[in-house]
Amino acid sequence: MSKRSLQSPASTVAPIAPGELLNSWKEIASYLNRDIRTLQRWERSKDLPIHRLPGGDKPAVYALKSELDAWLRSRALHTLDEEVRLPAVAREAPSVAVLPFANLSGDRENEYFSDGLADEILTALTRVPGLRVIARTSSFAFRGKDQDVREIGASLDVGALLEGSVRKSGGRIRVAAQLVSTSDGCHLWSERYDRQLTDVFAIQDQVSAAIVEAMRPRLVGAPPPLRRHTGNLQAYNLYLKAQYASNRGTEEALAESRRCFEEAIALDPDYALAYLGLAEQCWDSAYLGLLAPLEAARVSMPLVLRALELDDTLATAHAMLGMFRGAFEYDWAAAEREFHRALELAPASPSVHSRYAWFFLEPAGRLDEALAELQWVLETDPLSAVAHAALAQMLMFRREFPQAERQFRQAIELDPAFWMAHWMLSVVHVFMGMTDQAIAECERAQELFGRSFLVSGALGAMYGVMGRTSDARRLLDGMMQTARETYVSPLGIAWVYFGLGDVDAAFEWLNRGIDEREPQMLHLPAKPIYDPLRADPRFSSLLQRMNLPVP
Repeated sequence: MSKRSLQSPASTVAPIAPGELLNSWKEIASYLNRDIRTLQRWERSKDLPIHRLPGGDKPAVYALKSELDAWLRSRALHTLDEEVRLPAVAREAPSVAVLPFANLSGDRENEYFSDGLADEILTALTRVPGLRVIARTSSFAFRGKDQDVREIGASLDVGALLEGSVRKSGGRIRVAAQLVSTSDGCHLWSERYDRQLTDVFAIQDQVSAAIVEAMRPRLVGAPPPLRRHTGNLQAYNLYLKAQYASNRGTEEALAESRRCFEEAIALDPDYALAYLGLAEQCWDSAYLGLLAPLEAARVSMPLVLRALELDDTLATAHAMLGMFRGAFEYDWAAAEREFHRALELAPASPSVHSRYAWFFLEPAGRLDEALAELQWVLETDPLSAVAHAALAQMLMFRREFPQAERQFRQAIELDPAFWMAHWMLSVVHVFMGMTDQAIAECERAQELFGRSFLVSGALGAMYGVMGRTSDARRLLDGMMQTARETYVSPLGIAWVYFGLGDVDAAFEWLNRGIDEREPQMLHLPAKPIYDPLRADPRFSSLLQRMNLPVP
């Protein structure tokens, strides 16, 4: 992102013509007939000429109409220039959802293959400029449901659906796919492929290309060339099995997923996506407090770098490297570069936008921008409990507790067993004074997830604040005992001490969290639980140690 001069309009050399100045994001959005989130993305990725006035926590934004008009002309985006002045309905971006392909092979175990085929096509489509692609969680929510395409289109707010079926038999594969308009149910394109199983990669490319061709009149540009990451069908099968297991989310499934990734790499040492899959598992384990972060960094950083060495166009790998640069190295300039590269490569990827919000914008204190990113993610993934909970958590960080509570409840309605939504809802209830509900929700989260010392720490903090000192001490003693044998997040221990009123011990363990690169320390600048500590000079020292802005 270019760094623009932070001068005021009054200090420019030439006088500003009447009506030339746009004094806010709202005025700029109205002039360009675009929403604010889109303009903020354009500022990052397309150098939209936005200026900021110095001073204050939220520098004022302004733009000049002449500069905006020149920007449109200089980028030669004549289609964009025409588009921005059309009515909202006419300029609406083309959109597609990829439904899970039906497994017609007669063997439920082959579901991983049909899911994987749909997933690969979906991933390819996220690289198409100007195409809005609904995320997997929401589109796959319609698995096995006999709903009219118009109903699905209305639920996902999408213009077209890709649906299909897969039948494997011996060494052959038959794939049927059709692109259907959700406005009237008419077929925009359909095709059937009856090929050797080794042709599955070509089928994926052909289906993706056909969808782009069907929508080409309304697309800004063509997708970049898609790199095929393995030609080894057995390694590809193992990768699909690993992804399928990861989506189940149980501890046993994650172990199976890890084994499949490792076997895929053994078969094809140049399989970039398999390296990336292993790295993501290490990160997830560290973030949930199940693996020592320094160990996760030692194992996963080389995996991500290897993936990028094999394919520098992997957006998710750049986003993950950005997370690592921030969380493990506190190198925020390097983190920002990686995230911007990821956004350039996959502008329609919900995971890239979500990670950018959580692991760069939020630690940097840019909560308005982070909220906009997560709102965009939810628009792309409207039936995802995770997306609802992520937006709710950012609302909580902004101290908008009633709105956060409503959003968490929506997440739980979508997935009653989603433990993290119960956990975060319990924290919101603390700040809303709903103590009994807070304890009940946190205990429910602990019951659903099992061994999470972060959840235990939060529960212990609640016990301490509510005067249940013996319960808090019991949890703390158990965590300290376990810490002698295995990794226990120092953050969970710090929370219990904080709840018990031992601020000195809390700061000691927060510093250990930085020493051990606990990823959840990145929420230190925004999390409401730390508000009573912010006036203490030791809190500013924590932020300085992490190279984060000190208010």
